[in-house]
Amino acid sequence: MQNPSPEHQELIAALVNHFTAKLNLEILSADYTGYPKPTEHGRHSPDIVARDGRGVIHIAEAKVGNDIFSQSTKEQFLDFSNRIMVDTKVPVPFHIVVYKQDEQSLMRQLNDLGLGSFIGNRIQIWTL
Repeated sequence: MQNPSPEHQELIAALVNHFTAKLNLEILSADYTGYPKPTEHGRHSPDIVARDGRGVIHIAEAKVGNDIFSQSTKEQFLDFSNRIMVDTKVPVPFHIVVYKQDEQSLMRQLNDLGLGSFIGNRIQIWTL
């Protein structure tokens, strides 16, 4: 997203804070003030890249409203939900944060993409 909306930035900030305060993840990069910009993972750059205490990378995306249904978002969901750590073959957790009112749209989109079985496993959904 070239010019992120205030809503998009609010979601990223909330997830960065949750990652650091509650999950004890180290933020490696984020599309947020004070952090280096994330690099591409597949065809797209995620909004947040973090690492847990075991060295496992976590990828996160923030989505607002109709952006959940864009072609770019479909590609991100497919790419980011299927990443694995090269050295250990451990699946990379993929976190998606949306506003509560967008949660059902997100669930529908993930199911339409064939990713419904990943929810709660490889895909973690967070709402604000």
